[in-house]
Amino acid sequence: MEKYLEIKNLKVDYVTHGNSRNSSHGSVRDSSHGSIRDSSHGSVLDSTHANSKNVLDIEYLGINKGSSFGLVGESGAGKTILSLTIQRLLATPPGKIVSGEILLCGEDLLKKSTKEMGRVRGEKISMVFQDPLSALNPVFTAGFQMRKIVQERQHVSKKDARQIVIDMIGKVKLPDAENIFGKYPHELSGGQRQRVIIAMALLCGAEFIIADEPTRNLDVTIQAGILRLIHELQQQFNVTILFIANNLSLVSSMCDEMAVIKNGRIIESGNPYELLRNPKDSYTNLLTDSITPKHPKNSEPDNDEEKKLEVEDIILEVKALKKYFSVKNTYVQKNRLYVKAVDGVDFSLRKGEILGIVGESGCGKSTLVNTLLFLHSPTSGEVLFNGLEIFKLSREALRSARKEVQIVFQDPYWSLNPRWLVRDIVGEPLKVHKNLSSKEYLEACVNLAEMVRLPSDSVYKYPHEFSGGQRQKIAIARALAVNPKLIILDEPTSAIDVMSQFQVLELLDDLKKKLKLTYIVISHDLSVVNYMASRIIVMYLGKIVEHGNASEILGNPKHPYTKALFDSIPDINTRNINDLAVITGEVPSAINPPPGCRFNPRCEHCMKICTVNEPLMRSVDESFMKSVDELLMRPVNEPLMKSVARHEVACFLYDYMVGD
Repeated sequence: MEKYLEIKNLKVDYVTHGNSRNSSHGSVRDSSHGSIRDSSHGSVLDSTHANSKNVLDIEYLGINKGSSFGLVGESGAGKTILSLTIQRLLATPPGKIVSGEILLCGEDLLKKSTKEMGRVRGEKISMVFQDPLSALNPVFTAGFQMRKIVQERQHVSKKDARQIVIDMIGKVKLPDAENIFGKYPHELSGGQRQRVIIAMALLCGAEFIIADEPTRNLDVTIQAGILRLIHELQQQFNVTILFIANNLSLVSSMCDEMAVIKNGRIIESGNPYELLRNPKDSYTNLLTDSITPKHPKNSEPDNDEEKKLEVEDIILEVKALKKYFSVKNTYVQKNRLYVKAVDGVDFSLRKGEILGIVGESGCGKSTLVNTLLFLHSPTSGEVLFNGLEIFKLSREALRSARKEVQIVFQDPYWSLNPRWLVRDIVGEPLKVHKNLSSKEYLEACVNLAEMVRLPSDSVYKYPHEFSGGQRQKIAIARALAVNPKLIILDEPTSAIDVMSQFQVLELLDDLKKKLKLTYIVISHDLSVVNYMASRIIVMYLGKIVEHGNASEILGNPKHPYTKALFDSIPDINTRNINDLAVITGEVPSAINPPPGCRFNPRCEHCMKICTVNEPLMRSVDESFMKSVDELLMRPVNEPLMKSVARHEVACFLYDYMVGD
């Protein structure tokens, strides 16, 4: 088959220069970091002794015309450097292309002038970025930005360019093209913005598209839709795609061929299905072993005596919690509208449990978290922590209670102050809540670093000197500083690669056992939640639609929304992107949610009753609910349940009352 892109004997170096600060720390940078991800630290050490470091050394890489080629590796493996080098966008210096060829349709891109490469980029090569919000200009509408591309590339009139854009908006399956054309980037959802970026790449007329983790910041259901769209457009326009990812499951479902890159070198390549099942290299095997399992790790039998002791007492209880945000002038009482972010949520959490809360963006997870952290006062309802109604406590008592509940944020690149040393980041809570001497303070910071498997000298370094996984460990250490009883993990692994994700999840498991912690895991990725959680809550548009034991929900999800969420997650056994479930439509507005079941506009099983009445939470626990027929035979006054339900769902498909 014809090779569209060939890379031969490509070597790229980074020119580095030592400095006194790095040199002073160089003596203590060794294998104590303990991760194969720490090549970035090696480069800093080398910089004190050498003028350059090799970052790419590719003997051969070939991509067939019209195919989809996956490039996988950890953060820092060289994926982004390779994509920039192909486009001749690598900053030189510090980058330096030492040797090699990059042949696009037989033409060596490395021999082209800057002006010639300007024409290649766009006409031949285009890119779909990881973060569409950063890639789009916030001061211009999406339509304006797309129209300018058409006018510059195709040299057509403004009117014709607009029509071409409108047609392309339809091809990327965005509804109401005229409306999308006039919207600014911030007015579009994440999935809509990414579709606009894909449309831009195709409007350029590019034959080769580099997709740099195009779904990393998207919900799993939106991710499935974007992946399917890319696949369909690839076939429709016969484009060649280089799909860059650190998620092996995405590559397995999306790509015709793949390669594994480590430290700038291709160590293995081939058919994804065969390569991921029978890896020849130990590093590839390590990557596949690090994939978060789809089945729950914490779904042990309920008769486990140790588990019974861990979950004996309720630590957190939420009753009929509502949190509304006003979106109109609060002085105009008659026209006041509200975003119903959390709308009648009930659940309890026992000591030692791990509760997973999942749902798409906009389902109310973040608002619920902020309320549980005592940062939002509820519109109505109660939050009881250790039996005390939090929002009725005095200011001093509330401050004391806050240290019992801590959070680990989603993105360690933004949640840590780049100007502070690790000792200041980790130790700040100690300064607020404890009165320690300088010696005690430093010892406490070192102990916290070692607790999260970082070397003791880490406390004297800055966040930028660490990998993504190590930064998240710093965030965990900070959360542990004041000995909390409950830790909220807000998407704790979504911003780090698969190897770091595996290490962080293992660390969290160990800390829970050693310190007898209770976790709430917030995520839209069911694979992570089911790996950790003993119980799961599924939220949609401010309400809980399903909850129960992790094993029950994972093994037999009942609500159509939960099923679609889980079926939209690829794994290494997914061979076709069309096998992933895609939920049609957008999440309705929380200002004016649909009547009845809030999922009914997007549900394939919607019945008339779903559009009128709101379903109540019903047990679907097979241990005491054999069948709908048996329930209908029960006497009217006989209670439905005599024990706590293991699995409940708010859906009329399982509501025995429908038959009355």
